[in-house]
Amino acid sequence: ITRFGLTPAEVRVAYAIAEGRLINDIALTSGLSEGTVRQQLKSIYRKTELCSQHQLAALVWRARG
Repeated sequence: ITRFGLTPAEVRVAYAIAEGRLINDIALTSGLSEGTVRQQLKSIYRKTELCSQHQLAALVWRARG
């Protein structure tokens, strides 16, 4: 997943999404606002050329392989 040029924070969000966590839970446990997590997710989508949490989760699980 790092081949997409994700920041460490974006990688953490991607892994959390792949684990099925919700944006508000990710924000709460990471000390970030929901808006910040949403912006990171948008950046992840742009960098990976994906458009859904389901696609992102599949990518992360394939990468963990």
